[in-house]
Amino acid sequence: MTSNVAESLNSALRNAQKFPVSIVLEFIRGLIQKWFHERGEKAAERTEVLTEHVTKIMMSNKADADIMAVKAINSYEFQVLDGTRERFVNLQDRTCSCRKFQLDLLPCAHAIAIIRSELYSYCAECFKTENLRQLYSAHIYPVGHPDDWQVPTEIKSQDVLPPLGFVSAGHPQKTRLPSAGEKRRARRKQQVCYICKKADHNHLKCPNENVIGLSNPSDMEEVPKVSRGRHRRTNGVRRCSSCSQPGHTRLTCQIPRMDALEDDNNFSHPW
Repeated sequence: MTSNVAESLNSALRNAQKFPVSIVLEFIRGLIQKWFHERGEKAAERTEVLTEHVTKIMMSNKADADIMAVKAINSYEFQVLDGTRERFVNLQDRTCSCRKFQLDLLPCAHAIAIIRSELYSYCAECFKTENLRQLYSAHIYPVGHPDDWQVPTEIKSQDVLPPLGFVSAGHPQKTRLPSAGEKRRARRKQQVCYICKKADHNHLKCPNENVIGLSNPSDMEEVPKVSRGRHRRTNGVRRCSSCSQPGHTRLTCQIPRMDALEDDNNFSHPW
């Protein structure tokens, strides 16, 4: 027993789960209406006896049956040699020692090696296209506006109250809880360097830490490597705050500042 059908439906209703119950029910009705219409037209256009998925399974079993050897025991029991293993097939009971014939309700490769023709008579009716057409022949109609509903008086006179229960604080949980034994892969957000926009490192280990926003990659090689700190940036390049030249800071600048020279010329000794 698996929950694959429930998981598929839960995935289809993921965007509607946050709305009220009435909207969720209408969303489900519209979704089933769409499915019945599209799959009904697809089944009406199909000309093969079996459905599309079952036809692929049968073609795969036929390819495996071509290399098998068959030895008859009687008119309905056979021994099938599958490489180094042997299987026992009973066509009257529709069974095989591999158990696929009786579990899948479809001829397995060992049974196909015996039958070779009239395979459709050994397939269950639920796998045939005619049964698929009858399944989707029903129509799903909209419920209409509530003002147009004909509700009996005894139903209108009843007061429907919400169920009693405790509502926990905070936002309701949107992600489902994993089942017992199920491992959920943790989704980790990929870290991207905001300087060079690459994902293999962050800004602390970026080789282009002295360049921000340069569009030409050749310009990055011309910019010298400088130490970390607060420096003046002009067009994305760190420059000296004294001479506005790249490659150094004001502490290591070789060009003296003009205001410092003026202060030295105007300085008067007290003696």
